[in-house]
Amino acid sequence: MKTIIVTHRLTLREITQSDYPALAAIFQDASTMYAYEGVFSDAELQARIDWMLGSYRKHGYGHWAVVLKSSGELIGVAGIAWTEVEGTLVPEIGYHFHHAHWHRGYATEAALACKAYAFDKLGLKEIFSVVRSSNIAAKNVAIRNGMLIRQRIIRHYRGVDMPHFVLSATNPPHLLRMDDFFTTQAAAYDEYMLHNVDGFSQACAELARHIPSGTKTLLDLGCGTGLELAEIFRLHPDIRVTGIDLTQAMLDKLSEKYGDRQITLICASYIDYDFGVGQYDCIISLETMHHFTHAEKRALYANIRQALKPGGLYVEGDYMVETQAEEDRLFAEKEKLRVGQNIPDGELYHFDTPCTTENQIQLLIAAGFANAKAVWRRGSTSIVVAKKNFAESSA
Repeated sequence: MKTIIVTHRLTLREITQSDYPALAAIFQDASTMYAYEGVFSDAELQARIDWMLGSYRKHGYGHWAVVLKSSGELIGVAGIAWTEVEGTLVPEIGYHFHHAHWHRGYATEAALACKAYAFDKLGLKEIFSVVRSSNIAAKNVAIRNGMLIRQRIIRHYRGVDMPHFVLSATNPPHLLRMDDFFTTQAAAYDEYMLHNVDGFSQACAELARHIPSGTKTLLDLGCGTGLELAEIFRLHPDIRVTGIDLTQAMLDKLSEKYGDRQITLICASYIDYDFGVGQYDCIISLETMHHFTHAEKRALYANIRQALKPGGLYVEGDYMVETQAEEDRLFAEKEKLRVGQNIPDGELYHFDTPCTTENQIQLLIAAGFANAKAVWRRGSTSIVVAKKNFAESSA
């Protein structure tokens, strides 16, 4: 049995016919195979083994057995194989683990090792994962593996039309312009945010509850497809909303949902947009501020404060990290990529650089808000509310 990769906890080695019983425990287990609409028959399992062995002969790699170093137990399969996406063959990282070993980070550990092998040993410039849209765990592994959603496709299997996401990572990592990134994500954005971002759907409802009764004018920054507006319009049916977003494809989807509401949509970058002075009772943002530097946020928050009426509220729901070390690591990684791509300062490229909740609050205070406090957290999503002083003029 040829060993291919060794990680901290796992060994990835070539599969042999003698692994049939261990593979049957995986591919013939109903809980493990829920995304496949049923378990493999004996013939289907043998065909899968033959396919894996054939990939070794043809390419020198394929799907490998994943074995626990501590016990020698075969707990899953992971590796690199070629798959067809819309008529084009692409290299794909695939992974299947027995459900008894889920939620322990094994799939992510194996997938990361496979990506490194694909880039460092095979010299591939891009690697993919194709996962069923309902398979949230598999999508999260791909995302933790540094992949972005590229498109949504339909695959037909066992008489069922199955929506799938196509994700990929490039070598070296390549930052996309902010508007280009969200244009590519628009088709799958709602499904991804509602089912994959821990705390997002609850944050939509919670954010709406912090908009004061009697609010007549609302500015929604980075409004995207307007997922947060459903609950806002339910609680405040007569509210007048201005939404600003960089991506027209997102705004088009929002317009389809809320064309009958009092809403004005602006396609622009809100980072340097003139919101006016004393225009809004309340300003909100949800999962959009985690792309900017401290200096950019401080200036933006000052602009937000100026646009609020005296006593007005800014309600921000966003991805926020728990430690300064994690914040520093992400900012450093973005800077390394920015320099590597010769991206000028001030250009908007997509990369998540969340701050800690404490830093977000301090930035709001530094921008002149009378007070700011964290009011809610779920998963990695926090909500912070900042208030403009009643005594303060709008200027």
